[in-house]
Order: sequence, then structure tokens, then C-alpha cells
Amino acid sequence: MGAESGHVTRAVVFALDPSPAQERLLRSYCGAARFAFNWTIAEVTGNLAVRAAERDAGVSDMTLTPAVSWSKFSLRKQFNTEKATVAPWAGEVAKHCFDAGITQAAQALTNWSASKAGSRAGRRVGFPGFKSRDKAKLSVTFVELNHQLSWLNPSRHGVRLMLPQALLHSKDAHVRRMMQQLVWLHTVESTRRLFQVVEDGRASIQQVTISHTGGRWQVSFLVRYAIAARPVKQPLQRVGGTVGVDVGITHLATLSRPIDGVTDEFGHVPNPRPLAAQLARLQQLDRGVARCRPGSKNRARLLARRARVHGRVAATRKMAHHMLANQLACRFDTVVIEDLNVAGMTHNRPLARALADVALGQFRQILTTECDDRGTRLVTVDRFYPSSKTCSACTAVKAKLPLGTRVFDCDHCKSILDTDVNAARNLEHQHVAGLRPETRNADPRPHKTTRAPARAAVAA
Repeated sequence: MGAESGHVTRAVVFALDPSPAQERLLRSYCGAARFAFNWTIAEVTGNLAVRAAERDAGVSDMTLTPAVSWSKFSLRKQFNTEKATVAPWAGEVAKHCFDAGITQAAQALTNWSASKAGSRAGRRVGFPGFKSRDKAKLSVTFVELNHQLSWLNPSRHGVRLMLPQALLHSKDAHVRRMMQQLVWLHTVESTRRLFQVVEDGRASIQQVTISHTGGRWQVSFLVRYAIAARPVKQPLQRVGGTVGVDVGITHLATLSRPIDGVTDEFGHVPNPRPLAAQLARLQQLDRGVARCRPGSKNRARLLARRARVHGRVAATRKMAHHMLANQLACRFDTVVIEDLNVAGMTHNRPLARALADVALGQFRQILTTECDDRGTRLVTVDRFYPSSKTCSACTAVKAKLPLGTRVFDCDHCKSILDTDVNAARNLEHQHVAGLRPETRNADPRPHKTTRAPARAAVAA
């Protein structure tokens, strides 16, 4: 929820270290969620196909086969009535796994319907397809709002795993003892801080998602904080004022003013390029995977290694983004960035891999969160503003500036400076010119105008 309601939602992620038995159970849970998702899509698709065939046959709308409700509550009720037939093994996993899959499918159907009707912002969403057993991400979500502290172990190094009730209350003492050994998933980091804010009533856990990401298991808590109780950031020496930030590929970011210990003397922040550093290793693993027989143990072992490499790449990139965003949000009163069309930029084939490596969209999202937590004003400049072609000294605009040109040479005032530095200074000047801050729904539109009515146009 937004800040207007007095609360803010954040994700708290912990790395897990499950035992082999717990990992097998988690994979069964994720498979059950995938099965419920596919069952939901199959039911809806089959119902739509039957109704379409009946319409083609000339059946009136009054006598058509009743439509299947897309509500998650109706779909859950229907699945429970058919569970004994379609999933006779349902007692071996927790019922929350099926609820998670049906909820995801219902949300996907709602997103497709809203996108088709034009009421959903963003890129057009297609009809949800089936999840493949080999390619789908291993993930399962649990929701339990009544017992908040039951998720966390008093030792502060454990997360509760919901177990099948049929096995947990089994008459077999060996089965019950085995279930008790699986109930707590060990966390690599301590959950003390999260336990404390939940115990004090300053935050509540909305849902818990366990997923296999980057070759490792992790648990993500969706936590709803009160505004006064949101995570406290470590204070840094504040510079104040306004800073323009120009992001790119050569440098992760270029600031309109340098910061000691963060940028070089020109204001450049180096780009870590984590993917480029691991390309040779990834190519070697890809060759090994291609030479293995599908379904073999050696192929599974190489796929796990490749996933861990991608996980390290993503973690390194996210750490660099968090460090820079934290510095900007803490040291300045106002941060000015450019609203870039990142999805459109990746269509440039020669630069697609480098753009994916720098992950400009992720940095924008992290910077927005950091500025919100620290109370720093974030201003976005329209993507069509020629920040790189405009001279920051005399405001003269070049007609053309090739992308490979890294030095800006003004034809009017003869000033010469780095292209990225020039763009960062122009972004800072745009804020001084009076741009408004970014809205809550991340829609900048600083130059939006209202269409004049026809009467006013005729009168003019």
C-alpha cells in the first residue's frame, strides 16, 4: 500500500539452507503449485473453447454452457471438489500450494482481461499459457495473517514450512517425527530485526514466498510497515542541493557533481559489468550442457552450476545499484534522472547485452524506493528532452550527435566536456527550470497538456 494510507510495503529476503529432505519437499510444493496453475488455465481454456464452438454452431447465448468464474475463490472451490480425482496425491503436500497456483492463474487471467480492455497500463499482456516442468521457476507462496510470529523460529535462524496436515497428524509415530524435523528451514542470516518489528506490532507479514532463484533457495517476506516503523537507513554525510544523474553503459552513472569515495574526479561511477566478467564461464557451461543427454544427472549438475553463476551476476549487479542509490538518496535533497524507454532500447541488437548487463530499469526502481524511504525528492525528466545534445553552458542544441561520440564540442560557445557530464548537468538544470517530482504511480509526464475543446479551437 502507498504512503497515503500510513503504510508502506517492502520485501525482506533471506537465503535458505534446506536439508536434502526439505529440498525434496519444497520441489514437491512448487510442483503442486504449478499443477494447480495449469489445471486452472486448462479449465478456463476448455470452457472458452466449448462456448466458442457452440456459438459457431448457432446456439443462442441463453443456452450456452455456463462460463467458468475467474474468481480465485470460485476456482478454489471447484478444484477442491475435483481434487480427489485430478490430484489423488494431494495429501502429500500442503493445501496452500494449490491455493498459490490457483491465485496466480486467476491474477494472470485478470491481467489479460484488463490489458485486452485497455484498462491496464503498460505493455500488452497475452493470454496465460501453461507452465513447463523444465522451464518454470520453482516458487510457492503461503498466506497466513493470524499468527505472525509463527513464521519465525525463536532461535532467529529458522523459517516455518507449512506441512501437510494429513502427515503431520498421522498415527504413525515415525511419520510424525519425520514431519517435525522438516518444519523449520534454516536461514543463513538472522531474522532478529524482522522478528522484533513484528513482535512490537510495527509491521505485519502479508505473505511468504519460497523460491529457487540463482541456484539457491530463498524466502521472501512481504512486510507491511507503518510509515514511522519502516526500515531505518544508515545516515551518511549530506551534501544537499540537487544532483543530475545520467545513466549509461560506459559508466553506471554520471553525476553533475563528483562525490569523494563514490565517483571519480569527473563524476563517473564505474559500471561493474558482472555479466561480461562471467561470459567465458557461462559459455563453457553452455557447451557442457549442450553435450549432455537430456534428463541425465550430469546435465542437471551443469544446469545448477550455471544457475549459481547467474545468481552471482544478479547479486553483484543489485549490490552495485543499492550502493549507488543509497548514496544519492542520502547525500542530496533532490535527485534528477531521465525517464528512459529501457524496453525499447534493448531492441538495439549491438547494445542489447550491455543494456541487460547494466539493468537500468532495476536501478530506477531501487532509486525510487531509497528516495521514498529517506524523504528525498525524485524528479524525472521527459525521455524526449535532448540532454546529450544540449550544451550545459549556453543551452545550444546540436542537430545530431552520434552515439559513439563521447566528447561534446559546442559550436556556439566552444565549450568542450564529456558527453555524460554534459547530460548530467542539463538534467540538473531542468529541475531548476521547474519540473515537478515523480508521481506515486511512477508516471512523470512533466509536459502533459490538455486537449483544447472544439469550441475553443474554432474561436481561435
